Amino acid sequence: MSEFKVLFETLQRSLTNDEFVKLTLSKPMRKSEGLLNVYVRLFKVDDKSIFELKYRHAEDNEFKQFSLEEVMSEIEKLLMETFRTATLFTLSEDLIVLVSKNKLVSYRDNAPSFRNKLPEIPLQS
Repeated sequence: MSEFKVLFETLQRSLTNDEFVKLTLSKPMRKSEGLLNVYVRLFKVDDKSIFELKYRHAEDNEFKQFSLEEVMSEIEKLLMETFRTATLFTLSEDLIVLVSKNKLVSYRDNAPSFRNKLPEIPLQS
């Protein structure tokens, strides 16, 4: 998890400060596998934080739900095996994570894309 320490610290801080908007994984290493991107949203269910991942395929979508610990593990796995880019959108900044072909991780900060959080929608199951 050390390669993604900055990402997970920023994610944790955005959750603590109630600034998390969403996380997007994009730029698949192999487009032939059919997974185009993954969208991560946060929902409150019975006072628990639940992360819903929407796996967007060319033909359909798949939804899975995770706890914070599980979602960090899933994000790390997806970035090392499937995607080259992750963008963490928060109300204070956008953090872009880039993974090279040699699995080197770099970061770039941008001005925030969102001024407000996304509306809560019912979980897909």
